[in-house]
Amino acid sequence: MIRGQILLIAVLMSGAFCKSKVEPGQALLPWDETRVRSALEFLAAEPHPLGSARQGQLADWLQKESEAIGLTVTVDTFTASVPDPAYLGSSGGSVMQKLTLDLTARNVYAQLKVPNADCVVLLGSHYDSKRLETGPGFGANDSGSSSAALLEIMRQMKEQSDLKCSIMAVWFDGEEAYLPEWRDGEERHPARQQDNLYGSRHLAGQLQSCASAQCLPTHLGGEKVKALVLLDMIGMPNVKLTLDSLSDSQLMNMAVALDREMFQGELYGRSYSKSAVDDHVPFMEKGVPAIDLIDFDNLQTWHQPSDRLETLDYKSIEKVSQLAMAMLLKLAQP
Repeated sequence: MIRGQILLIAVLMSGAFCKSKVEPGQALLPWDETRVRSALEFLAAEPHPLGSARQGQLADWLQKESEAIGLTVTVDTFTASVPDPAYLGSSGGSVMQKLTLDLTARNVYAQLKVPNADCVVLLGSHYDSKRLETGPGFGANDSGSSSAALLEIMRQMKEQSDLKCSIMAVWFDGEEAYLPEWRDGEERHPARQQDNLYGSRHLAGQLQSCASAQCLPTHLGGEKVKALVLLDMIGMPNVKLTLDSLSDSQLMNMAVALDREMFQGELYGRSYSKSAVDDHVPFMEKGVPAIDLIDFDNLQTWHQPSDRLETLDYKSIEKVSQLAMAMLLKLAQP
């Protein structure tokens, strides 16, 4: 049955939608590239790092767009204490000086609730852009591509009538380091603190132990978290997903097998692995199986002002989204 679902997705998402081929409860909509383009134009219109006014506008917009799909949305506002860039490279100020800044952060949760389900699969992306010293950081690929994909994927999943687990899209705030480099907060700043993954660490820290598993906090439903499928940097031409050594091995094997099934191994076309420290890591540390669907090899525009809309390939976004949806179907239809 799973094989049939995977092949069906491949046909439908290419735009060859034929209602007569759809089994009861398996109807999917054609992939809407126009909607994805429109979402990306809004998401990457201007820089939007953690704590910025623009980031707050994007949180409001994601809430509105998700509610229009018919999802149940929660915007979780919290304080992110980040190393103050003024003290980078110094030994610290006086005893009375504060070495950190308190910024407003927002995670956006959009839930497709299945009645009486006791499990949930998380679908994640960060939506903040990197603060750059070399120019404005628009984050078209690095946050924009995956954040727009989540909206379209959830629109597709809304059409599923036989899910056994709920699905919750999560747009994480503050994945990027506030300081220039990933480990500056721990190695070059007197605060000596982790300066990245603020949103994912926030949600992972709220998970509650439940019958040898981890469950969402009560205000988000309390369901057992079955897995996290994270998307990041999926919009470069000829996208090649990284065999991430920090992801759950069973989920990685699933992704590679589905890639062979759907794309003849085109997405995972390499034999070596590397580690990608991303928003899935806090969940892995809590014992939640998680995978990062990330292209960490095509880095021509990574953390550069050139990470603009004109560099993106929308077919790359579509292919990785197809893979993510196939994984969601397997995980949410046990």
